[in-house]
Amino acid sequence: MEEIEVVSTVCLIFTLCMFSAGMPDCWRMWRTRSTQNVPFLPFLVTCINNLIWLYYGLWRQDSTLIIVNAVGALLQSICMFTYMVASKQKSRPMSQIVVGVALLTTLYLYLTIVITSQAVLVDRLGLAGAGITILMYTSPMMELITVIRTKSTRSISRPLTVATFFASSLWFYYGYLLQDPYVQVPNLPGIISSIARFFLFWRYPGEKLA
Repeated sequence: MEEIEVVSTVCLIFTLCMFSAGMPDCWRMWRTRSTQNVPFLPFLVTCINNLIWLYYGLWRQDSTLIIVNAVGALLQSICMFTYMVASKQKSRPMSQIVVGVALLTTLYLYLTIVITSQAVLVDRLGLAGAGITILMYTSPMMELITVIRTKSTRSISRPLTVATFFASSLWFYYGYLLQDPYVQVPNLPGIISSIARFFLFWRYPGEKLA
C-alpha cells in the first residue's frame, strides 16, 4: 500500500509539471495580448482529456486521478481563457470549443442514459480516456519527422520531454500496481515518444534546446 502512495504522489508531481509546460505561453499571450502562433487545440484537447479522467477518477474513487486532472483542467481552462482574450480571430477557437462541449455532452448522455451498468460505464469511460490519451501522445510524432528532415531539435522542449517521460512511466507503473489497463496502456506511447525525442537530442546535439 505504501508503494502505491509513493508512486501516486510522484505521478501527481510530474504530471502537474507536464501540464504546467503551457503556462509560459499563457503568460506571454496575456502580457503581449497576442497568441503569437500558439495553437489553441492542444489546450482544448488536454482539458477534455482531464475532464474525462476526472470523471473516471470519481467513479473509481481514486484521489490521485481526481486531484491531478482537476488541477490540469483548471490550468488548461486558464490557458484557453487567456487565448480567447489575446486572440484577434476568435471564431475558430470558439467553434472548436463548441465541438468539444458537444462531444463531452454526447459522451455524458451516452454514459448516463444508454449505459445502465456501473461496471460498463467505468469501462466505457476508461476506453474514452485511454483513446484520447493515446491520441495526445502520438499526435506530436509528426514533429519528429520534421526534426529528422531539418536535423534541428529547436522545436522540441527538453523540460517537457523529461516531464512527459517520467509522468508516462510513473502512470504506466501506477496502472500496473492498480491492475488498471486503462491507466497503464495509454501511457506506453508517451514513453516511446519521449525516448524517440531523447534519441534526437543525442543525434542532433548542436541545437540550442528550448
